[in-house]
This record gives sequence, C-alpha cells and structure tokens, in this order.
Amino acid sequence: MSVQPDVRAQLRSLSISTDRRPATTGRARRWLVALAILVFFVGGLWLGFLAARTELPGKISVLAGVAPVAPQVELLTVTTKPQPQSAPVLTATGKIVSDHRVQVATKVSGQVVALFFEQGDRVEKGKLLARIEDVLYRARRDEAAARLERSKANLEFQKVNYERVASLMEGQSAPPIEYADAERWLQDAKAQLAADKASLDFTQKSLDDTEVTAPIAGVILGRNVEVGDFVSAEGGRGANANAQFATIADMTQLRVEVDISELDISRVHAGMPCAIIPDAYKDRKYRGQVMWLDPGANYSKATVQAKVRIEDPDDFLRVEGSAQVTFLLQASAAGAGTPTGIWIPAAACLFDDSGQTATVFVAVEGRWKRTPVKLGRRPGAEVEILSGLTAGQSIAASGADKLTDGQQIAR
Repeated sequence: MSVQPDVRAQLRSLSISTDRRPATTGRARRWLVALAILVFFVGGLWLGFLAARTELPGKISVLAGVAPVAPQVELLTVTTKPQPQSAPVLTATGKIVSDHRVQVATKVSGQVVALFFEQGDRVEKGKLLARIEDVLYRARRDEAAARLERSKANLEFQKVNYERVASLMEGQSAPPIEYADAERWLQDAKAQLAADKASLDFTQKSLDDTEVTAPIAGVILGRNVEVGDFVSAEGGRGANANAQFATIADMTQLRVEVDISELDISRVHAGMPCAIIPDAYKDRKYRGQVMWLDPGANYSKATVQAKVRIEDPDDFLRVEGSAQVTFLLQASAAGAGTPTGIWIPAAACLFDDSGQTATVFVAVEGRWKRTPVKLGRRPGAEVEILSGLTAGQSIAASGADKLTDGQQIAR
C-alpha cells in the first residue's frame, strides 16, 4: 500500500532541520555521563567511610598488633554475700512451742528440805533439782534390808534341815510326812527371800525418789515449790498443786504453731521454707520450714494450723512467745546463719540456651577475658555462681554482649 503525497509532506514538516540543531550535543552528553559517574563514586566513598568509621580504629589496631579498646563498662568486684531473700508468699503470727515440755512432779510425799534450781536455769538430764525429807523412807529401806537378811538365814537353815531329813528318808529312819514337811519349809524360805528382795527394791526406790532430778535437758520455765512446802504424790494436781515442782522445756527442738486462714492454706505446703522473726527480738531472724499441716480445721475460726520447724534455735527464743513467720517461695530464707555464696547481677552474664551455664568477662591485666561460669539459683535480678569465679575478681557489671575476648579495658 503506497503512502499518499500529502501525508509524506506532513511528516517532513515535523522534522527539525539540521541547521537549527545544536552543534555540541554529543560532547555535552559525554560530560554529563562523566559527571554522574564522579558523583556516584564520591558518594560511595563517603558512605563507605561512614560505615567503617567505628571499625577502622579496631582494624588498624589489629593490623598494628594491638588489642582493640572495648567500650567503657562498669567494673564490679566479686564478693561473697548472703543469698537474696525470695519473694514472700504469706505472713502470719504464731506461738513458739518446744517439742519436749515436761512437768516435773514428785513421786513420793513429804516436806521439801532443799531446792537446787531457779527459774530460767539450764539443766542437764539427771541433775538434782530438789530433796524431800527422807527419814521415814530410809527407815523403811533399812527395815526391808533387815528382813532380807533374816530370810537369807532362814533359807540356809531350811536347806540343811531338808538335806538331813532326806538322808534319814533314804535310810528309812524318817516317815514320809517329815520329809514332805522339810521340803515345804525349804520352798517357803525361798519364796520369803524373793518377797523380801522385792520389798527392799521398793523401799530403796522410794528413798531414791526423795531426790527429784531433771527428766530431760532443757531450761526451767517455772518453779512451783519452796523449801518447807509439803508435796504429795497421791494428790495429783488438784488439792496438792504444789506436787508440780517445775516445768522444763527442751530448747534444742523448737517450732512455731501458726493458724492460717482456710482461704490461704492452699499456698502453703510441707517443706516450704520460712523466715521467722521473734517478737521479743525484732533484729534477729531465723530460718525454718513447714514440718506439718493439720489435716483438720478449726470450724469456729476458719483456720488450719501449720507447724514450722525453727532451724538452729538459740537462747534468744522464748517458749510461749510470739513470732512472725513469712512463708517463702524457695529455700533461700535470709536471716541469721544464712549460707553465703557468690552472687552477681544477671546483666553481667551471657546466658546459653540451657540456662545452667553462662559467660562473663573478667578483668585480667588490663584486658577482658571471656570466662565460662556454672549457674545456680536465680531468684530475681541476681544469679548464684557455683563455679568459675572467685571472690576478689573484677568483672563487667553489664554490656557483656558488646565485649570480645582480649579487648583492652577502657579507662
């Protein structure tokens, strides 16, 4: 298909004649391209300089054989200290009680002639506490001893008589009734001797009981008699209340009995650690643990009793006194006698996936040394170190993720 002449003329009219075009179009284009390349090259150099500005000193130091300087971090000296207190779960007040509390009473009746103890004294088992008049008891003992000697003599006579009759019986010189009578008297003498021995033991025991001794080791909580008082073993604690000499409590086994609301008892369990503060000495603290929970409840009070064992009790504790018990989440009840160890901030550690080990940076001769450590408990913002660190070392308190092994410590 051919193009019409008028169309061709219109197309030619749209073109620019050569005499109207710029003479330097090719040269300008080359300059523009060169300028663009230069701009991109300079910009790339500048961006590279900005990106490598922080790494350049370290690279130069490495090339020069000098360890790079680490960012400035706080130094922490490792020390041993008591383990931190865990979070309290519940606080309640209870009564301090001794596991062994004994009422010392007389076993015989009589007048008290001597006392050898005072309230508050610490006594050992078997210590003489008091003496009761023993004149009658000693006389009865002596009488029983005399009867025993008479029974021994009678027994010896009956043995000889029995042997005599037995020999006559063999020679048919004595009738059978005489032999039987001799045998009866011999057996009667043996029985009397046994009875007199028992009587002597009884009277001797009564005489020994005139000396009242401590049945257990402990502290005298109270004294109920004075010299000259008459005490009665048969009267009990009714009309003759002074039969009770004293009360002794074993101070080596103490516990706190606490009444806990039924609504809170689910938060307490056997073996749970506790911190105990006696009301008599607010500045003292003791470790303990729940030893027993009452299987029953007090309906009128809506409470359940818990017994808390006091570990390492001392003379500052008072039986029947009050104490505040704080139930804790884990076995780290702080207080007197709390075990010490190495505890550092958790921010100083780089923890691994297991959570049982970590890495800390130790200052050694002006440089950071990467040191693995074994971890213990983590009750809060601090971590217990089981191994890897010793007291007196200096570590990075934080920013461990910014440090590398061998870096120079910034001053």
